[in-house]
Amino acid sequence: MSQAGDHSSYHLVLLPGLDGTGKLFEPFIKQFSNPNQVSVIEYPMDRHIPIADMAEYIVPKLPKGKPLAILGESYSGPIALSLAASNKLDIRQVILVATFAKYPDSFLKTLSMWLPLSLLLRLPIPDFIIKYFCFADATNEILSNLLLESVRANHPSVLAQRAHAGATIDVTEKLAHINVPCLYVAASNDRMVPATALEYLQAHLATLEVTTIQGAHFILQVQPKACFDVINSFILNENNLAKHTINQ
Repeated sequence: MSQAGDHSSYHLVLLPGLDGTGKLFEPFIKQFSNPNQVSVIEYPMDRHIPIADMAEYIVPKLPKGKPLAILGESYSGPIALSLAASNKLDIRQVILVATFAKYPDSFLKTLSMWLPLSLLLRLPIPDFIIKYFCFADATNEILSNLLLESVRANHPSVLAQRAHAGATIDVTEKLAHINVPCLYVAASNDRMVPATALEYLQAHLATLEVTTIQGAHFILQVQPKACFDVINSFILNENNLAKHTINQ
């Protein structure tokens, strides 16, 4: 994001997925020629903050004196939307990555509600789970280790509480208060967030544009360059983005 003009002062704030560490943003951040224009908000590893209270935690950590673009990945989509609905913050653009405003009814939602996640998350994550749900054919040792490191940084009960919160949160009422441009980066092979989550957002968020990139749920990790190109262009408003699919 190094173009001339007012856009050069923009700052991109990244809100992480369920792990809350922000470590999984590493492949994406490496695409920036000026990483100082990117901030990652880390969530506490030893305690769960309800999504409804996350704004109080995040706002003091936001860069001061700069217009912001805010990105919410997966679990943090509802948080990004809630922040954007506030008229107290200088958020100019919102990027939603493989996420939701209200998680749809699905098999995964049912499992998150009934399985003893705090116990299961103490166990090693099987490779087939990582491949199927997270990275698909892009699975490699570097990405797998990055995911495992991020998960292990948290207390299992914290991850379990976040999973339950993500499955039950509904920020629909916030959407009517968002009047800034919003971009949804969808993964073509997302097995964690059903496609109906995007359809729901399209029906309730008038300012939403959509780009689909070929890959699995962790699209910022498996397609960092493609994601950077789309998001950077959106922030700089270089193109009038239409709904399309990128296959790299």
